[in-house]
Amino acid sequence: MKNDEVTDYLGTLPEPLETESLEALAAITCSLTLPKGTVLMEAGNPHDCFYILVKGSAKSYHWNDGESVCNWFAFEDEVLATMGALEGGVSNETIELTEDSVLIQINSEAFAHLAEYRRDIGRLGFHWLAEHTKFLGQQVGLHTLSARDRYNKVIEAHPELLQRVSLTDLASFLGMRKETLSRVRGRG
Repeated sequence: MKNDEVTDYLGTLPEPLETESLEALAAITCSLTLPKGTVLMEAGNPHDCFYILVKGSAKSYHWNDGESVCNWFAFEDEVLATMGALEGGVSNETIELTEDSVLIQINSEAFAHLAEYRRDIGRLGFHWLAEHTKFLGQQVGLHTLSARDRYNKVIEAHPELLQRVSLTDLASFLGMRKETLSRVRGRG
């Protein structure tokens, strides 16, 4: 993406920004085009940026007893970040691209500074935090359901998962083995 395309994209964010704020935000960003498999953030390592996924997809995972456990998936127009990285600390999960992707990279510290002085940028940050909190609440609710009900609820809300993520990652995300997912899907 060219600089003007980044600015145009930022102008479509869910919280409208004043022209001055839009220009200030664009000044702390850069556009990246990266291939599938790129690790954006790695568990245990500090990271000073977060990303907006313009095109493509990503997954977050952590390791448990030598196994990769998928935490979430992200698609177009979603923010890619970890709480640790946003706070200037280490990431507690790994974020990896699952498709060739176009991203906007934003420096976390510079964004926090802008949010202190620009009310509209602060609202944007709050919007992203509220969306993430809502997502976490949905995740907690999923784990109280049976395997079949978890699958049905997730696929009903996000049918694109069946075309855009591996069955191994989907099973991990749903908290089941791949074989269990195959049985649940087979009973359709």
